Amino acid sequence: MAAPEARRACRRLLLVIDHFGSGGAQRQMVELACGLKMRGHHVEMFVYFPQHDFFRERIDRLGIVVHEHVKNTRFSPQIIFKLAAVMRAGSFDLVVSYLKNTNIYAELAKLCCGDTKLVVSERTSYLDDRSATAALIRRSLHVIADQVVANSESQADWLRRKKWLRDKVSCIYNGLDLSEFRPNENSGVAPSSSSDMKLLCIGRVGPEKNVLALIDALGSLVKDYGYCPQLRWVGRRDESRAGRNYCLAVDRRLEQLPAVHRNWHWLGLRSDVKFLLGTHDVLVHPSLYEGLPNVVCEALACGMPVLASNVCDHPVLVEDNVRGFLFDPADVGSIAAAINKMAELPFADWQRMSRNARQYAEDALDIQRMLQSYESLVEQLVEDQE
Repeated sequence: MAAPEARRACRRLLLVIDHFGSGGAQRQMVELACGLKMRGHHVEMFVYFPQHDFFRERIDRLGIVVHEHVKNTRFSPQIIFKLAAVMRAGSFDLVVSYLKNTNIYAELAKLCCGDTKLVVSERTSYLDDRSATAALIRRSLHVIADQVVANSESQADWLRRKKWLRDKVSCIYNGLDLSEFRPNENSGVAPSSSSDMKLLCIGRVGPEKNVLALIDALGSLVKDYGYCPQLRWVGRRDESRAGRNYCLAVDRRLEQLPAVHRNWHWLGLRSDVKFLLGTHDVLVHPSLYEGLPNVVCEALACGMPVLASNVCDHPVLVEDNVRGFLFDPADVGSIAAAINKMAELPFADWQRMSRNARQYAEDALDIQRMLQSYESLVEQLVEDQE
């Protein structure tokens, strides 16, 4: 009879993020906080935009203490001092921070807190860097952190090329509750015709999501193949200046392509993603870059084939012709061809891709796997200190 697994020590953990809004990083931070709490650890959180509360209810339901501080300026030294005060008062074994600006605050706060262990996590690709100078400063501050976690292998590999980070970078994939996201009776069932295929996109409507190229690809389908599938887009519009201009361009392009416009539906921000995944045939994810997109992971867990841009970790998640198809996000023809290949796929191949998608999720995307990886990292860092 195998010996039971040794019980891990209960650790005092502080998780730091900007807010509880509807973003992918916020979703994963809430999953991490709730999961660690349910595994017996003492978990507290620190946020500085408390008014954004899309995912807050789960935190409150589990009684997780949240330290709220309001950030009123673009860069706020006050947040550093308030976070440092919470870190000192809480006697935490370890602090985990998500997202670039939050990581800066956490790293500077650590300078005031002596031996407190700090893990910072990068949640997107280096391709998202707007300024080379600002990016270098941010990555240089990682010398203060004890470990840097990326949620994609492509980003982890890129970070390891920095000499000062080589020995402190690891990758931990996002995790899902696979009992919540699972196939239904429609999973793997091919649509009756190409025009009946229902496509789903989920993400903020902004430049990096490559919406214009997808619209043009559907226009190419109409022109070259004579059909346009139904497409529904879930997500809020980017409210930055560049985002608003991009959304105006998207609206104009749709007006120029009436056959596409008729079949394109904006659903806005939704809380019923599981239902939507179960009532569509294919997820389309045309982003120019990503960290590890939650929605792709959720689609795979539901046994849904995915059409994705051939960037970052998408080739690992999707694997061309295994769990969907990959395309060049800069090539409208490549996007259109991938959609048409999916539409023409034999019934047996739809079933194969659906089974493969679910199997991959079970092997690589289980929430317990993510939690165990973080627990192992906590133990490693705390034991090194002890």
